[in-house]
Amino acid sequence: MNLINLYEICELALKRSKADQTEVFCINGKMRNVYIDNGEIKIITNNSWVGLGVKTVLSGKIGYFSSTIRDSRDIEKVVNDSLNIARVSPKDPKFKSLPEPKVISGNIEKVYDEETANIEDDEIVSKVSDLINEAEQNDVKVMTGLLRLNEFHFVIMNSLGVNFSHKGTTVYLHVTAKKELGEGVIKRFSTSINDIDFSEAGKELREKTKISSESKAFSGKEELEAIIHPQELTGLMRVITTAANGEYINRRMSPWIGKLGEEVASQSLTVVDDGRLKGGLRSALADDEGVPTSRKFIIERGLLKSYLFDSYNANISGVESTGNGFRRGVTSVEDAHTRIANCGSSNIVIEAGEKSLDSLISEIEKGVIIYKFAYPQADPITGNFGLEVRNAILIENGSLSKPIKHALLTGNMYEALKNITGIGSKQYNYENYLIPYIRFSGLQLVGM
Repeated sequence: MNLINLYEICELALKRSKADQTEVFCINGKMRNVYIDNGEIKIITNNSWVGLGVKTVLSGKIGYFSSTIRDSRDIEKVVNDSLNIARVSPKDPKFKSLPEPKVISGNIEKVYDEETANIEDDEIVSKVSDLINEAEQNDVKVMTGLLRLNEFHFVIMNSLGVNFSHKGTTVYLHVTAKKELGEGVIKRFSTSINDIDFSEAGKELREKTKISSESKAFSGKEELEAIIHPQELTGLMRVITTAANGEYINRRMSPWIGKLGEEVASQSLTVVDDGRLKGGLRSALADDEGVPTSRKFIIERGLLKSYLFDSYNANISGVESTGNGFRRGVTSVEDAHTRIANCGSSNIVIEAGEKSLDSLISEIEKGVIIYKFAYPQADPITGNFGLEVRNAILIENGSLSKPIKHALLTGNMYEALKNITGIGSKQYNYENYLIPYIRFSGLQLVGM
């Protein structure tokens, strides 16, 4: 049996299952990792696998089991273990049904890149070397790094007739550098390695590291405006996809329950979940359950427009799935088959504003631009945050002033969404977000 034929694997798994309903997810993945250690390219790894996950339903009891597979005996074992788990599991009173098949049509550009899939190792090394050479100037030293290239093909089928497949490529770059006590970090995300300018990434890494090395500890306490770099802002803006997540709605954990049509953010903010975004890391004609994806507003000019649902949570709420059931990660698809689809965002597009970064800065009397937090995340339920600032520059009278570190930026993200004073005109791709610089008022900077 040719294990690369994912359709045959899924069909055999469905045939072997004796459950009331069965869902099979099979993925053929290839992953290349290039590791940087102390400014040198140390290791290049090349892994490939075929993974299978089977979900079975017996009288409302659900079982799930997964494994990498080599032959038909492995397929039968995954099916049987899934059935055995279902037999001993408690009945799930909230489960209604797997997704019914729907018409899936259309085309999405730049989700699979042939050159990324077939690029030679020597060319990859050359690109990474360009980054290192550009970064390592003026006493900056690249410390660690990872370049990961994923190529994958998955098939999702279920016993109700769902049958969908998708091919994709993703590229993830993460590099750190140091100068004296300063540290810089850059990340890049794409579906094509040729969309990443490695020399430009090295230059940004060098500049961030230089700023960090010149930073002084901040003292005092100031209420001010803050501009946040898109790389760090991505983590904070996850409160939006959490509050709009159907699972959080059903669990009564979201602060946006019952607020459809109400104002939850500044009128300048529009946020879209776009499952068919050109070049989106999570773009596909259907989600990982085989439900068609779409483009939909979460927030439109400050008003909450929609929630996001996978099929399980949509059934609980008595609505249609929005095509937001995902297994695939953003930086890796290696373990996609090991879990059932969960409710999540596809590609989040935060619409650009009209202000250049220079304008966002020049309009501030007292503020800060933040390039790096220790860990950029707000409490998804309350929205509260107190984030350690690792790399930032104070802004005074419309001009960049002193580089600072050892400070906390504190506030509430749900309130901050209502206090947006400016949005940048350029969007940047970080993880599954297309996001600009955003300026917020009413935040506090506190010396540590």
